[in-house]
Amino acid sequence: MSLIRNSKQVKQSIDFSGIQNGKIHPTDIDAVLEFNNEVLILMEIKRVGNEIPIGQKLVLERICNSWHNRKCIVLYITHDFRNDDKDIPLSECSVNSYYYLKRWQKSNEFDLKKVLNFLGDEWKINKLTIK
Repeated sequence: MSLIRNSKQVKQSIDFSGIQNGKIHPTDIDAVLEFNNEVLILMEIKRVGNEIPIGQKLVLERICNSWHNRKCIVLYITHDFRNDDKDIPLSECSVNSYYYLKRWQKSNEFDLKKVLNFLGDEWKINKLTIK
């Protein structure tokens, strides 16, 4: 069962025109998981070959660095779905790299569900169990 209520609205882009100053403009975060003010997981999803723009990367890093404990991570997730008419199943995407304790690390393309389950076990968050 999909969690998307209206696929047409999800496909609508938000145009940041008129809300910028030169190259500075709003950014978005593709997915966030937060548990009990204890754990924060930020996710940015890109097609394979696309990198996180530097400004967006800095925002993600700064949010993570300012979290009140060490249970915060940024996951850079990639996919290779080429059919723009279909939704991208996040459950089938891979973690390309992650930002944790102020460092980016390559992750050897781990399955996202495995990474989330690992974090749930490691940080003892029972709510973070993905089947």
